[in-house]
Amino acid sequence: MKLIVAGGSGYIGRALVKRAAAEGHDVLVLTRRRDDELARYAAQSGYDGPLPATYVDADALINLAGRAHVHGRSTDSDFDAANCQLPLMLASHVIENGIGRLVHVSSVGVYGNWSAEPITEYSRPSPDTAYTRSKLAADQALEDRFRSRPDALTIVRPPMVYGPACPGNFMRLRRLVRRGFPLPFGAARAKRSFIFVENLADFLLRCATPGRPGGMYVIGDGSDYSVSHLVSEMAVDDEKRIANISVSPWLLRFFGRACGFQREMESLTLPLKVDWAHARKSLGWEPPVAPSEAMRTSLVDYG
Repeated sequence: MKLIVAGGSGYIGRALVKRAAAEGHDVLVLTRRRDDELARYAAQSGYDGPLPATYVDADALINLAGRAHVHGRSTDSDFDAANCQLPLMLASHVIENGIGRLVHVSSVGVYGNWSAEPITEYSRPSPDTAYTRSKLAADQALEDRFRSRPDALTIVRPPMVYGPACPGNFMRLRRLVRRGFPLPFGAARAKRSFIFVENLADFLLRCATPGRPGGMYVIGDGSDYSVSHLVSEMAVDDEKRIANISVSPWLLRFFGRACGFQREMESLTLPLKVDWAHARKSLGWEPPVAPSEAMRTSLVDYG
């Protein structure tokens, strides 16, 4: 395939570009500044101006670009520019240049921070942050833009992505376990879905393949873990005995609200599982890396 990847320099983007190159695909990365590492795997071009002539008939444009959860101040307009206006610009590239389809990566966070029932494509959106509101706005705007050509749009909503040296809470928890501090998550057994970065990259390539049906996909790979389970897995890998005290999840959420960490404690103690049966049925997709192997790889490769 001939592919264009926006956001190829990010964590997921690098895994995707390397996997695509290894499979023999011709890849162009849209980037704001040249990346010497990615130059080994793909051509590069800026966001501004026309696409290079050799890519105007690409099979797909995969969009991973955007503004994620960041520390410090970010306004709704900051998120709107990166997570809504940029995808619409990329959609114009697809429509005006005869590109086969847009594969747009959204977030399962558009359904809220927790759910008692597994999330499906039919679950009601309930975004609760500026980030997730901008993601939902982009999804809706893209669906409107491709209303006359719905098969040319695929929207993918993954849960938290993990893998070797991944950013975010997975590695923060990993560092706490490695330091051997007592932790209060022994009773935090509510499961949340994750997806291994290599499995997500594989799924995005499946979505980009000509002839595959478009539409909306909530995606997972069977990596469903509670924070208590994660602490145990990490401690075993480190050969450490961790004091993981069984504090009531309700009490953890109470102190979280009192200390300004309500959302973080909800993420640690409340469920958010996804049902990705639609991806299996519609695309015939199965994750190439099993959850047990994915977790082992993620922990072994921790620096």
